Amino acid sequence: MEHPSPQALVSHGCPLLSAGIAAAVAPCCQVSTCAGAELGPALARRRFELVISGHAEALDGLSQAPGLRWLVVAEADHHGEAVRQALAAGALGYLDVQCSVDELQRAALAVAAGRRYLCSRAASVVADTLGQVPLTPREREVLCLLCQGLDNKSIALRLNLACGTVKTHVKALLQKLGVRSRTQAVAEAHRLGLIDMRCGASAAQRAPRPTGLADGVRPSA
Repeated sequence: MEHPSPQALVSHGCPLLSAGIAAAVAPCCQVSTCAGAELGPALARRRFELVISGHAEALDGLSQAPGLRWLVVAEADHHGEAVRQALAAGALGYLDVQCSVDELQRAALAVAAGRRYLCSRAASVVADTLGQVPLTPREREVLCLLCQGLDNKSIALRLNLACGTVKTHVKALLQKLGVRSRTQAVAEAHRLGLIDMRCGASAAQRAPRPTGLADGVRPSA
């Protein structure tokens, strides 16, 4: 007996990618599409066996409706942190946007059936970090700024921390990454895809600046 094609909803932030994904999976799925802003109402109106979306849409949708079978099709510039974030949120599948049509179809059917599917790049990231001690949110902020080339004093100013506290975080980072120097820590963070370079900027924007210092002015040593 032939099984019916799974009901799939495609919602990607890029309209062109959304249309392309929908066309690619149409031979194996019954496809509906919606804009990212309409994702919540679309999920509320109808039950889907599979949702295919971009990274941001997945994080938003899974937070609102956990337990959905979700396949993320991410832009090529996403780092390993994005893969772990999506899987932790509940996504079953993760693909690079440069995947083939055949792989997209195989991934869609696997996720619709409740199985996990990771492209080779995503699987490599996950494998590299097996057994790795997780970083705390503050350690991630320090690592992001460290990767931007900031010294301990500058990081302390950005995050409104004591310099000694930053030194403690840096020491913990070196131990967790299994390296001996800040340069090696930066290289290892990029190799493992632990950080998105944009996070350092956002961390700096969120952090309060010490009073009494004008922008761009650093205290003397």
